[in-house]
Amino acid sequence: MPRPTDRQNRFRPLSWPFPSFPASALAFLLLGFTYVWLRLEPSVQYRCWGTPFFLSDSFFREFLRVPGGLLDYAAAFLAQLNRYDWLGGLVFVGLGCSLFLGARAVCSRLSGSAPLAGGFAPIFLLLWLWGRQDGHALAAGLGVALALGLAVAYMALPWQCAWLRLAACWVFSGLAAGLGGLWPSLLVLTLCWWFEHAVRRPWRWILGPGFLLAGVAAPWALIRLTDLPASRVLNPWGAGASFWVIAALFLCVPLAALALALLPKPTPSPKEAAGPRRKEAGAVPWGRRLRAAAKPALAPGLFLAGWGAVWFAQSGAERAFERIEYYSGRKEFDKVLAVAAPLPVLDHASEVWLRLALYHAGRLSDDLFAYTNQTSWDLLPGLTLGFKPCRAQCDTLMELGQVNVAEHLAHEALELEGNRPDILRLLAQINILKNRPKAARVFLNLLAEVPFERAWADGCLGDLDTDPLLPGDKALALTRSRMVTTDLPHGKLPAESLFLQLLGSNPRNQMAFDYLLAQYFVTRDLDRLIKQVGRLDDFGYTTIPRHLEEAIILYESVKRVPVDLHGRQIHPETVRRFREFAEALKRAHKGRAERQALARGFRDTFWFHFYTRPVADQ
Repeated sequence: MPRPTDRQNRFRPLSWPFPSFPASALAFLLLGFTYVWLRLEPSVQYRCWGTPFFLSDSFFREFLRVPGGLLDYAAAFLAQLNRYDWLGGLVFVGLGCSLFLGARAVCSRLSGSAPLAGGFAPIFLLLWLWGRQDGHALAAGLGVALALGLAVAYMALPWQCAWLRLAACWVFSGLAAGLGGLWPSLLVLTLCWWFEHAVRRPWRWILGPGFLLAGVAAPWALIRLTDLPASRVLNPWGAGASFWVIAALFLCVPLAALALALLPKPTPSPKEAAGPRRKEAGAVPWGRRLRAAAKPALAPGLFLAGWGAVWFAQSGAERAFERIEYYSGRKEFDKVLAVAAPLPVLDHASEVWLRLALYHAGRLSDDLFAYTNQTSWDLLPGLTLGFKPCRAQCDTLMELGQVNVAEHLAHEALELEGNRPDILRLLAQINILKNRPKAARVFLNLLAEVPFERAWADGCLGDLDTDPLLPGDKALALTRSRMVTTDLPHGKLPAESLFLQLLGSNPRNQMAFDYLLAQYFVTRDLDRLIKQVGRLDDFGYTTIPRHLEEAIILYESVKRVPVDLHGRQIHPETVRRFREFAEALKRAHKGRAERQALARGFRDTFWFHFYTRPVADQ
């Protein structure tokens, strides 16, 4: 009986189609788990991205209306596990393991070899995509894993009849289209066609037109059978850098298999070709020696290059902005200040959270200008800087007591960002503060359908039955004590008027007083700043804040009028620095080097802000 060829061995049906799982792959996935857990911090993604998911029939039915909706539903569910870092890491390990096994199985059946690099490539791309802000990593990774699994199942079919295999391919590609959308369907068709072509069966010319027909009909059918625009069906991921990463994730396995199939197979050495009795004749060619020397370094080189690309791709400022938002939501304001300090520039939302952190650290009037990476000096920008700072301002406004303004911005955020758990929680608290228990129940009942939020929502619903004002909630009690008692019609957010309104309703609202001082600092209003010196006693200040000291010295220098310090003293260090600043300011007119020296020495002072900020920015 003739011995089976390598091609016949490669494509015969297998009871277990997956190659072995090496220890190096397990070590790689454990390293990926540690990276996701400790560096990417899935809980930060859960807080900042807030992928909506509700355990309700109406929410599930929404996903049944679009192709690939079930896969998106599964991705939204898995995104909820990011609530805990270790659970998010386990989700990555499970998805990465599926991609690794599927990629190696496909490469093995199509090219006859299954190197580790072919299995690691999709995991690196998934890891690269995992840290991006668009939240498509889970859906894209599940789509590729689904397509690879269906392709491997097709390759393991024992049928020899061409029509049965063609029907099976149509069924598998249709299943991929229904569960995952167009891209997984096309990936299944591509891998199945390649498998049939590589087998070189006599009926490959019959199967080829059938695969081509399915590839053309799939986009047409998905567009005609749904109400979605063609652009949404053809590209559900949107534009930008993430689209190209997702495209690479879908294409990496076919390209890896193609490269392995086209690479020349290693030729036997002269010793092997001559047999055991013949001695090796001649020197080994330099090309073979070069390949032999490069082969051991190839895998480690690709491994290090992949990790380097992933590390630097996820080291940008956006990661820091997410951590600022995350720590602000957890009231860990010392970490907010630590993360914000080394950044070259803050975005507008991070600036709002930075000032809230400075207030809670008792440093708002001491170090407001120490963070020179701020670009907007509007304490409450409203919607003038876009919709992104809306949620950040809601936290500040709630603590201040401006509940009505916080409600307006919270609804704007709800309209823009959807039913995020933190927005639903905020709107429920606002309606409780405004004694609207029925409206609060609407948001609480919706929040009770969110995994990991049910306990808090059910607790609030139970407390509403006892007392709709929830007097036992300390945070709500503090906000209720600061709430304004007068109306203030306005179009934008007049910060000074809002702070004065708060102090008029509660003269002991220290947060409103501190923010009022900050408002006068950023607007460089010396006269109103000096008037606040006498109110320091009302809020327990034993010393004068640094920026207020700087304002007093500057006022006395400009107005030539002494200021009543109400028994307090200005630190000698502040007086000395002002003299140095005055000298440096005189020299700043001489040239660029002198202006740079002024900025280096005094950028963190109210004086520098007063003299260098353009009037148009006020």
